[in-house]
Amino acid sequence: MMKGTEKKTRFAINTVFVIIAGIAMIVTVFFGSSPEQYDLQIGDISSYDIAAPLDFADNAETMRRALEAMAQIPNVMIRSDKLSSASSDSMRQLMQLVQERRDALYKEPYISVITDPVMPPDPVQPPSPDDDRTRRPDNHEIEIAVSSLISAVDQSLGLILPSGDADILIRMAEERFHNLKAIINAETNAITVKTLDDANLRTVIDETVTRLENSMEYYRADAPLVGRLLALGIRPNVEYNEEATEKARQAAYDRVMSDPVMINRGARIISQGDVITPETRSMLEELNLIVGTKFDWRRLASITLLMLLLSMIAFLFFRRYASELLYSTPRTVIALLIAILLPLIVSAYLVRDLPLSSPIYFAAVVVTAYFGFRMSIFVTSLLIVMIAPMTSFNPSFAIVALTGCLVASLFTKGTNRQDNYARIILATSLTTAATAFLVSFLQKESWALITSHVTQAVVSGALSVIIGIGIMPLFELIFDTVSPLRLIELSQPGHPLLKRLFVEAPGTSQHAMMVANLADTAAEAIGADAMIARVGAYFHDVGKLEAPLMFTENQSGENPHDQLTPLESARIITRHPEDSMAIGKKYRLPMPLLRIAQEHHGTTVLQYFWNKACREAEDRGDEPPPIESFRYRTPLPSTRESAIVMLADSTEAAMRSEGVKTLEQAEQLIKNIFKDKIDQEQLVTSGLSFADIETIIRSFLRVYAGHFHERVPYRQQKANKPSRLTDPSSTGSSGDVDHLPDRVTR
Repeated sequence: MMKGTEKKTRFAINTVFVIIAGIAMIVTVFFGSSPEQYDLQIGDISSYDIAAPLDFADNAETMRRALEAMAQIPNVMIRSDKLSSASSDSMRQLMQLVQERRDALYKEPYISVITDPVMPPDPVQPPSPDDDRTRRPDNHEIEIAVSSLISAVDQSLGLILPSGDADILIRMAEERFHNLKAIINAETNAITVKTLDDANLRTVIDETVTRLENSMEYYRADAPLVGRLLALGIRPNVEYNEEATEKARQAAYDRVMSDPVMINRGARIISQGDVITPETRSMLEELNLIVGTKFDWRRLASITLLMLLLSMIAFLFFRRYASELLYSTPRTVIALLIAILLPLIVSAYLVRDLPLSSPIYFAAVVVTAYFGFRMSIFVTSLLIVMIAPMTSFNPSFAIVALTGCLVASLFTKGTNRQDNYARIILATSLTTAATAFLVSFLQKESWALITSHVTQAVVSGALSVIIGIGIMPLFELIFDTVSPLRLIELSQPGHPLLKRLFVEAPGTSQHAMMVANLADTAAEAIGADAMIARVGAYFHDVGKLEAPLMFTENQSGENPHDQLTPLESARIITRHPEDSMAIGKKYRLPMPLLRIAQEHHGTTVLQYFWNKACREAEDRGDEPPPIESFRYRTPLPSTRESAIVMLADSTEAAMRSEGVKTLEQAEQLIKNIFKDKIDQEQLVTSGLSFADIETIIRSFLRVYAGHFHERVPYRQQKANKPSRLTDPSSTGSSGDVDHLPDRVTR
């Protein structure tokens, strides 16, 4: 188990690498998202076709439209009570002047006769109706009255009363005049309560005349006169309101400015041959497209904050789902960071002009192969977010990249012995192409742009996967592991080392095949890497090629060990794990397989030769030789896969040598073997639990059940939780491991 100090050291080192990589990512995203800049000054003729790098508001055009909308707002006019009252007063005074001239013309003056000179005269009293006396003026008097009326109206009201209308007003009968006067008063009141400018006033008066002509039963001919008098005395009652006008114009201005004119990403803003105006220069500076523009601190700050947010999310993910990676060897973290940085750096050079050309699928394949499907989905999701600013947040990129990464990860995760690289390449390319076509088609883009997007997606998908598969050997060197694709290659019977093993050591080859079947079944049952366990079993005994006849499975007659001392035999036999390591390196086997070959015997003792040596020493009367001379000098299994191959190797050898024919015998033998490994403390660093061991026993029995053509009996599980034992030897000589502790530890 890793010590606390070592964990802290690894965590600190890994943190340093992550910080360095984070800074590199910020720089990459910043420069990758910065648009290409041009050396253009006011008055220059552009030699470039410049497209908008992102959607932006055309401030100059928006301002022009806002000012135009502001100018189109008419002056705000409001009704004035003062003007309305003035019009009403003017009409009343007009009719009053007419009334006075008529009274002076048609009515006899009333004269009081005083009979008593001593008595003061009585005030003049209005004549009673019975006393009213009318007179009949001649034309000359009427003309004088008309002239007097016109003059009075001009002097009192400043109005020019047409002589014809004045003549009509003076000459008309009294009842007709009273009717006219009543109509004038009523219509004046009705009109002045409205809000009227010149045009509206004329319209209303015309409508009034028409209505009167249609509604009057008597004196219908006076309707036009009413209209002329109203037009003469009533003035528009609206006045300019400066405050309301400014507010209306400001509202129109704000309305346009709040909905600016947008120029879509990719739209051409400068064409080759265009003259650079102050407006276009300002627009290019705003888009950071001019050489020498001040440093875009806002962009840098935004990207930095985005990366910090992604870092927090990543930390939470690793802490919950991949905490072991935080304390893993630095080269493992470096490998993961390389898988992220490579597509990110390449994207910085490609996606500015080709938004769907990002090689993000490289990360999907590599991370899935070495870190698993869930890690791949998370890492590629982070990559999509980081690359998005470089594409100017192209809406097609995220969708195409997400679907492509999902398919690449699924096919890489689902590789088996019948799969090949072509399936991953084809699946990724076809998926990205189909997605690019559908997204572009839904956006109603041109066929030329659709073709470009599909081409980018196909080429990027294919090349990313090809490069990812091709670079896997480098990753195997970096963080000491092997990919499923590499394991498929190594598992082929045509591999040179397996062919050599089959020809030179056929018994060992058959033994390795059976061990591989046992290891594969057991690893799959406990959730270990079945592929590594199987392929590791294929190569675990290749060291026997150095002396194949020294091992029983390759002997067909004489046993060379009969001519050797037990110690010499032990030295030859215990050397084969080291020989396996050396031969494996010669054939460039990956480290996980070399580790299995080196660890599959641990530090166990060659019991047969040790017992033989003890008997011979006893016969000679000597002390028994030291047991360490008969012990393997290789490391203990450090992984579950190594431990599984150890147990499978011992089980297969024992089953072959003992000639077991029934499942009952097989079960007892397997339990004894497992107990012996536990007693010798061979599994303490493997990470296997006793629950795993019980599962491995059942999986081995299933394999041998097929070999014996029998069924594995189903025994009722005990309800009580197994108790812990501190001393494995206390289980007795039967080797029963049904009640062993939960984990195989010291």
